[in-house]
Amino acid sequence: MRPDKNIHKALISTTSRLDGEFEMEGVLLTHAWPSFCDRSALSRLFDGPVSRSAYIFAFRSNDVSVGPGPIPDYTPTGDMLCAYMALLYGKRFDHHGLVEGSGLYHVPNMAEYANLYQHSLPHNSNTPRADYAVPLSLVEMKRLRPLFDGTAVDQRILHTFQTCAKFYLQALQNAERNPEVSYLHLITAGEILSNYYEYDKNELLDEESLRILEVVRRDVDDGQKIAKQIIGKMLQIKKRFLITISNLIDESFFSRTEAPNMRFGFLGDSFMKRMASAYDLRSKYVHTGIPFGSYVSLTLGKYNNEVQAGAPVVDEDKELEKLIGHAPTLIGLERVIRYVLLKYAEMHGVYIGLEVS
Repeated sequence: MRPDKNIHKALISTTSRLDGEFEMEGVLLTHAWPSFCDRSALSRLFDGPVSRSAYIFAFRSNDVSVGPGPIPDYTPTGDMLCAYMALLYGKRFDHHGLVEGSGLYHVPNMAEYANLYQHSLPHNSNTPRADYAVPLSLVEMKRLRPLFDGTAVDQRILHTFQTCAKFYLQALQNAERNPEVSYLHLITAGEILSNYYEYDKNELLDEESLRILEVVRRDVDDGQKIAKQIIGKMLQIKKRFLITISNLIDESFFSRTEAPNMRFGFLGDSFMKRMASAYDLRSKYVHTGIPFGSYVSLTLGKYNNEVQAGAPVVDEDKELEKLIGHAPTLIGLERVIRYVLLKYAEMHGVYIGLEVS
């Protein structure tokens, strides 16, 4: 009757609802059911602010010897699974902890079950996302099979994907209660992704900057050394961020939207300006602490607009007013970051492709 020291079971949940099961050697992802005699618990199975579905992720580890000394803790495995699932389905997931592991029973943390959520948000709803519209079935975890079956994945690619997925999940978890933090997490995921790519300095500097540097090299004492120092300061992560986003977004992206009306979705001709404003909005918050969450999440769960429906009014800061007017909403930014992360994963064999229609 004692738990197997090599079998570990994590309890996870989502504000959406998925059917089916995922099973492969050493791994099982299946449903955890509430008491069928408890009507209040059963209410979580229906669409609404208390909607939540629970699942058990059971997996087998290599032989573990539990004795004197630290006990192996596989909690991070459940955390990582939630990050994978959040990115795959575009839905919020929470890891409540292990219920069994390393030969011991565990008490999970069920605090999130007491919270309410806006079910109409794209990442809380029971509707597949506009991009990479993966059906809401656990069977679709097969698309991430390379992460489970020992398929050789380049470690740099894997680490980039895992870290970006963690920040993406944290963005979904913070979206309704701390939108500034959520916005920052999404930009951070994009920054980490951009650091995977190597760019020539000529790609990262505009023509005016290149002209100035040439003048410095030619006319300033020790100009080569000074120009090198200037380049180091000028090659900011913002430019890398924008180039990476531009390279991974394709024309088909603009034919879909999470907004109920295409007028409030992204357009190709203004897209990069909006992404630049998103980065500047994040930077302004980091440097000044001036809040902006109420503006980027003003219609959260109501219209799901990806861009501002009108010009915001920020009397005390006209620069902030301009940035908010151009930047995507939190929903819009989330859609962009999920798209580029899955495109990256698909290009490098981490995600088994699904035709984007």
